[in-house]
Amino acid sequence: MCDSFAALGNATADGSVLLAKNADCEINEAHHLLRVPRRAHLPGAGLRTTHLVIPQAPLTHATILSKSFWTWGAEIGFNEHGVAVGNEAVFTNQASTGDGIIVIDMLRLILERAASCDEAVDVVAAALEAHGQGGNCELRGNSHFDGGFLVSDRSGAVEIQTAGRHWAARRVRDISAISNVHSIRADWDRSSLAGQPAPKTDFRAAFTDEKKSWCAAPDDRQAMAQRFLEAHKGRITVRTMADALRFTGDGDYDPMDGDRPTRLCMHAAPYDYRLWQATGSMISQSKNGRSIGWVTGTSGPDVSIFKPVFCDTLIPHDGPAPLETDTPGALWWWHERLHRRAMADYQAVKPDIRAEFDALEEQFFVEGDTVLSGTIAERQAFADECWRRATDATARWIDRLESRPVAIRDPAYAAMWQRFNDAAALTL
Repeated sequence: MCDSFAALGNATADGSVLLAKNADCEINEAHHLLRVPRRAHLPGAGLRTTHLVIPQAPLTHATILSKSFWTWGAEIGFNEHGVAVGNEAVFTNQASTGDGIIVIDMLRLILERAASCDEAVDVVAAALEAHGQGGNCELRGNSHFDGGFLVSDRSGAVEIQTAGRHWAARRVRDISAISNVHSIRADWDRSSLAGQPAPKTDFRAAFTDEKKSWCAAPDDRQAMAQRFLEAHKGRITVRTMADALRFTGDGDYDPMDGDRPTRLCMHAAPYDYRLWQATGSMISQSKNGRSIGWVTGTSGPDVSIFKPVFCDTLIPHDGPAPLETDTPGALWWWHERLHRRAMADYQAVKPDIRAEFDALEEQFFVEGDTVLSGTIAERQAFADECWRRATDATARWIDRLESRPVAIRDPAYAAMWQRFNDAAALTL
């Protein structure tokens, strides 16, 4: 379960194109940041995706990926040309007949092969025609679903939604929010259905499995994100996008509220449809022909710090790639010592954490504008310093929370966390 949203230059405060996403995955599905340099490939080379070996492209672009530890593909990322992508699981009436390109892998194919939104549509169309979709998309389950994508480049954005080998694409005019359901109707600009007799096919009506989609509450989350962006249209900044990724609705909120995932900042709870959480978050910012990514590298965006990354600099050291169990030195698992303690007493500790982390982020966001036009060395130094300061702030909060006993009052909530902590060999 995920949410992606974008704002074009006519909706932002400074003309930037912004794209943001929370990757909502299984509770112990550790995520990892990966920088992949530009590469040329020999003719006839193959590419091993999660389930298939397919022909490799002659040239693949430099990318920054935020990915689950077990997949070849990624949940969100951006490339050297300013193309950024967020993906969504969508539930369709198209049967899976075998292994194909899963939604996570399609996102990486877009980033490695597309230098614009139009090229992103071409990549998806070609991959679906050649390979289709199919295969398990979950770490511990055996689940198939199709893909939806929100893609931005340095001047625009496009929604791409699929169902089996079918697809439709719609240009974004100012803002867009997508979730785990088809939102494209008969208003598509390009589609595999083009050329059929008029009127245009309503993509959602033709392909959505409404019953399965309802369980994930995507219409609720899409509407929440759309309202949030509409309220800030013309004034949207990186801070706005960060606030949206952390948004749990107006009024009082408790992580146990509701048996369906209706909030943008998704928290796990002991209900059948809520054993998911935001395991990684990213904001892509393109301005004046240059791009910067803001990443957490950690779960729980509401208790995390967005830090800068660039395609032409190294990602500051975030430790080894994490596994499904507590991995010594891995940033994601280290931060879980803060995240899971904060969830145990969310309403009491979250405001204090955010007060400190927001102030630090604000400094990063302001300084990032200047560094965008700097040299590679200046960008590397900036990233290194931001990550160092973020690490220090996180360590202070881990120390504070470790001095308190972890006590969850709700028995079902406590049992859920104990079960997943035990599965990860994580001791709090």
